[in-house]
Amino acid sequence: MKIASLETRLYRYPLEPPFVAAWDPQPRRFQDATVVIVRSEDGVEGYASGDALPDRELLQRLLVGLEVSDLDAVHGIVETVDFHHGRNWIVEVAVWDLLGRARNEPLWLLLGGTRERMLAYASSGELVTPDERARRCVALRDAGVRAAKIRLHSTDWRSDLPVLEAVRDAVGGELELMVDANQGWRMPGDLTPRWTLATATEFAKELERLEVFWLEEPLPTADLEGYAELSRTTDLRIAAGEMVRSSTEARDLVERGGVHVIQPDVVLAGGVAGAREVAELAAARERWWSPHTWSNGYGLLANLHAALAFSTCPYLEVPFDPPAWTAKRRDWLLPVTIEIAEDGTVGPPSGPGLGVVPDFDALEQYRVA
Repeated sequence: MKIASLETRLYRYPLEPPFVAAWDPQPRRFQDATVVIVRSEDGVEGYASGDALPDRELLQRLLVGLEVSDLDAVHGIVETVDFHHGRNWIVEVAVWDLLGRARNEPLWLLLGGTRERMLAYASSGELVTPDERARRCVALRDAGVRAAKIRLHSTDWRSDLPVLEAVRDAVGGELELMVDANQGWRMPGDLTPRWTLATATEFAKELERLEVFWLEEPLPTADLEGYAELSRTTDLRIAAGEMVRSSTEARDLVERGGVHVIQPDVVLAGGVAGAREVAELAAARERWWSPHTWSNGYGLLANLHAALAFSTCPYLEVPFDPPAWTAKRRDWLLPVTIEIAEDGTVGPPSGPGLGVVPDFDALEQYRVA
């Protein structure tokens, strides 16, 4: 079974009211999404989304005629294109989806996984008052969620600390808390100064008192020396690397930076094969690969399948911060919504591949190209 063609469809989903993301200085009034369709010569299709596919024509020329099952070659070709151009990893994910659908196996099983569900942590998206964040976390706990990540985005962490204290007071030890300092990277045009090592170290000491599960991206991603020093001087787990471009960058964060949780996203960095490499590297050093999943519903699904197959971290990030960011908003591309169950776990739909087939008729109202 050989690859016959690649097609892309572009969509724009309106967000009303706008979503005010903690890491973006501009309110988000819509979400753009590219769906890639990879077809085999006998008509089987695979689908993926999570980022754009800027080099579709080049990838089609290089991939058409390859055996669908030759995923090493597919990965290698996308890697060479990624080096020269943009993040094109959704095409590798779509080929995995195609293979799973052809073999009638879910992707997690095709990848050698042995479990169908795992614990979720609800990942918040906006900045709110201490009372409001505490209220939302209590609601999560009461719904069965066992862990939540709270985002910050202040040049002075002291203004954010009351939020964390209010949450801990409200939920006690019944909800594990992660904290994302949002210092690893910036949106285009955002020149807000990043934290220094001294700032990150001072903040980490406060989080130790609050028994935080991990502190995410307290420093710029490239500051390996800073991460190494921070990891030596705090008892907190340190997480980083959600926007790295390569497994080499991820390896450096683990081996030279000493981070405990490495976070490359399947649809943004390295695809499925790259995620497996990073996960195995982390596990060999008693660290965790726990991917970033804030692209769209398809991106969450791809990372969920990969995490079920080879993550040793007990939790997977699930973007969920109602009422601002609901499962319906996140999963508008999908014919289903991915829900966190009453036992705090999350799992993919039961179908082959990623488990879903896009409802293109329903999506047509949002199509722009």
